[in-house]
Amino acid sequence: MEAERQESFLNTIAGKLGRHRRHAVTPPNWQQKPYEQLHRENDRKKLIQPFIGNLAALNTEVSHIDRSEMADALDFIIQKFKVTSAISWDDDRLHQLQLGKHFFEKKVEFQVWDPMGDEQELRDLVSKVDMGITFAEMGLSETGTVVLWNGGGRGRLVSALPPVYVAILSESTIFPRLSDSVAAIHDQISNGLPSCINFITGPSRTGDIEMELALGVHGPGKVHVILLKD
Repeated sequence: MEAERQESFLNTIAGKLGRHRRHAVTPPNWQQKPYEQLHRENDRKKLIQPFIGNLAALNTEVSHIDRSEMADALDFIIQKFKVTSAISWDDDRLHQLQLGKHFFEKKVEFQVWDPMGDEQELRDLVSKVDMGITFAEMGLSETGTVVLWNGGGRGRLVSALPPVYVAILSESTIFPRLSDSVAAIHDQISNGLPSCINFITGPSRTGDIEMELALGVHGPGKVHVILLKD
């Protein structure tokens, strides 16, 4: 009965519009894509400053550095947020940055996410550390968003539970906006996609009934981005 009423209603609307009922929509074929040129290597640099500026508007500082400056960047973050413990993804891109060596020198307790470990023990571990570190798959210039591909050694809790979150990414993976990142993700379908893709835009924030903005209520209250120069 409900389906019949719905069909009758839609048919009536189509009749009022003076046309036959449509049962499918053909996606538009856009002839102009004004942001497409920004994917070219020569133009990608134009995305960096807006990316940094939009993160600043989200109370998120960016360290725009060469890889050789990683130790100094980590030292700055450790002092800024008074970090005594940290956990990172089990990710080759992070291993190449020798995070463990830097933290050891600064006497910061450091561990790597182990997907084979006991689930409850992992949760307890991440809930107690000061800082979580991941390597972002891409960044979105228009919103200051970082995109994470979770799964395996890339545990979701690392970016969601510690009070301080650090995202590391490369200049070459910055895209103009959400639609561009979705297109890039779609291109990877044939290679397989992770079980979860997270879009993170600054520290967690929420508004209460009096419209007062509160940070860090249900996730990291402090976020820092390390942007690696290519």
